[in-house]
Amino acid sequence: MGKTKRILGRMAGLTAVAAVVGALSFVGWTWVDGMVVREVMVEGARHADEETLLALAAVDTSMRVLDVDLLLVADRAVRHPWVQTGVVQRLPSGVVRIAVRERLPVALALASDGQPAAWLDAEGHAMPLSEGAAWDVPLVWGADLPENRTQPLREASLRELLATLPETDPLPGALVSSFEVDRAGGITMYAAIPGGKDVIAVQLGSREYAEKFRRLYAFWTQAVLPRPDKTFTAIDLRFDGQIVTNES
Repeated sequence: MGKTKRILGRMAGLTAVAAVVGALSFVGWTWVDGMVVREVMVEGARHADEETLLALAAVDTSMRVLDVDLLLVADRAVRHPWVQTGVVQRLPSGVVRIAVRERLPVALALASDGQPAAWLDAEGHAMPLSEGAAWDVPLVWGADLPENRTQPLREASLRELLATLPETDPLPGALVSSFEVDRAGGITMYAAIPGGKDVIAVQLGSREYAEKFRRLYAFWTQAVLPRPDKTFTAIDLRFDGQIVTNES
């Protein structure tokens, strides 16, 4: 009998606790449900202008926090040319937090007059120049930059090359200074050996750059570096399985 009373007492206690928790949860939900956006906060932006990001996000600070469409705000944030990804959160304090990850340049596109035009990332997107931003990356001549900066570059060959660059060291012991894109989409790489006078022109063609860089690396380490008496002014990789050189 005593055991039964203890069990009933415990059940009554648990029921009371559950009632209190339920009441607090209801009060908490009612409080959150009625909360309006107090602040919109941006994190992770270094080169993307924060005011521009807030304008793109277009979160109305008079709306309820629970009415903020997280996916929609994130989609708006990535319309900024510097933003690669965006994650949006609602915080209990009434703050909407937009955390962005910016694009990383792998090349710098030049205008026809030789002036810097835009940074280029590995996905083929162009980012506007930003004050104080500087990276030691190759230059790109002849890139056709899209007017809509949410879209990648038009040239498939250049997009493929940019995707290859972060994982590539095509010429050990040489400085890759620039790439030039011709009207047909073919790409020529220019490099120089530190201390040397000659620039090496490497014709890469318009596709399969990862394989061509592997071939070039092997040729360079096996046939060029061991022969310092030879000067290579041009290397042609446009033909499958062949390397054509111009020596002096």
